[in-house]
Amino acid sequence: YGHEAATIALKKLGLSDTEVTFVPTNVAILTETEGSGMLGIAPVENSTHGGVVEVVGHLARQKLPHTLRIIGQIELPVHHCLVVPHNVTSVNELTGIISHPQAIGQCAKSIRRWGIKNVEHSSSTAGAVKFVAGNPDNKLGAIASQFASEIYKLPVLESNVHDLADNTTRFFVFGTKTRIAPTGEDKTVLVFETRNAPGALLLALMPIGLLGINMTSIHSISVGGWRYRFYIELDGHKENRRVRVALKLMRLSIKEFSVLGSFPK
Repeated sequence: YGHEAATIALKKLGLSDTEVTFVPTNVAILTETEGSGMLGIAPVENSTHGGVVEVVGHLARQKLPHTLRIIGQIELPVHHCLVVPHNVTSVNELTGIISHPQAIGQCAKSIRRWGIKNVEHSSSTAGAVKFVAGNPDNKLGAIASQFASEIYKLPVLESNVHDLADNTTRFFVFGTKTRIAPTGEDKTVLVFETRNAPGALLLALMPIGLLGINMTSIHSISVGGWRYRFYIELDGHKENRRVRVALKLMRLSIKEFSVLGSFPK
C-alpha cells in the first residue's frame, strides 16, 4: 500500500519519473528520509484500526524541535485480499496467516471466520506476500493488496477480507521543505511535552478550543522515565491567524514543542 501511495503522491507532486526505493520497516522510511533530500511516504492512521503505533511513536520520541517535516497527505482506500501459495486451493489447507499487525487488525472478523489460530506478523503486507512466495510449503496465507499478489505472481483466494467497507489508510509525505503555502484546506501536526503538574494538558490545549480550532487527533506517547509527549493534528495552517495565536499561547505553558508540518488535507 505504501508503494501505491508513493505512486499517487509523486503524480500529484509532478514527480512521476522519480525513482521509488524500498526499506524493511516504516520507521526506516522516516530515519532514511531525514536529512537525505529524499521524500518518504509512511502510513500514520487507518480508519478501522487506528494509529500506526511505530510511526506516531517515532515522531513523538525524536529530539525537539523536529527536523523531519510532513509536506503532504494521501488517503488511500485499502482493499485487503487473502493471498496464498499456488499449492493452496482452500482456506482449510492453510496453516496460518501472516501480515503487518495493522492489516491483521483490519481483517479480524475474516480471520475468525476462517478459524485460523496461527497469526504471524511481518514488517509490511508486501513482505508477507514475499515470504509466502518464497516458502510455499509452509502453506501460510498473506493478507495484502491485489497489487502485491500481482508483483509476486500469487493467486488471490478471497478478496475484500477487511472488516469495514470504507477501510482507508492515511499516509504522510515526509521531506525537508519547511514551508508549504496555505491553501485554505490545511492541517497542522505538532508534538509537545507538558510540565508534570495537575491540569497541564488541559491548560496546553485550552487555546485550541477557545479559538474554535478543530483538533482531529491526539495520541499520548511514553518517552521513558514516566514522561509523556502528545501528538496532535489540527485543522488549519500554522500561518492562519487563529492557529498562529493558539500555537503562541500553547508555548507559554509547555516544556517542549515542535510543529511537524502544515500541509493541504
